[in-house]
Amino acid sequence: MEPKAKILVVDDHKTVVKLMEAVLKLKGFEVVHAENGEQGLDVARRERPALIFLDVMMPGMDGFQTCQALKADPLTAQIPVVFLTARGQEQDMALGRQAGGDGFVKKPFQTLDIHRSIEALVGT
Repeated sequence: MEPKAKILVVDDHKTVVKLMEAVLKLKGFEVVHAENGEQGLDVARRERPALIFLDVMMPGMDGFQTCQALKADPLTAQIPVVFLTARGQEQDMALGRQAGGDGFVKKPFQTLDIHRSIEALVGT
């Protein structure tokens, strides 16, 4: 069976990446990942995923800065971005929307939250 779509997970915690990978592969998605914002930009440009799950709190370039860079680049501007965050205050969500984010999933996440984000933004 061919994978449904390619999804990029950008998170500096290997446990989160492995968990996301397991959840996404179980639903038939191809998964690529990056450990930080700069690497995430490179992978997004090269792989052109259908969706990006992006951690907010990372060393160096944070998720909001990474999202702004993705949305400013013509190669990646149309890729939906869902923030993975332990910070769920309204102020954080407003910053995410200003950065160009398309959604939020609060950590610790439920599998259903991941699936709902995918259905809403990718449609599979």
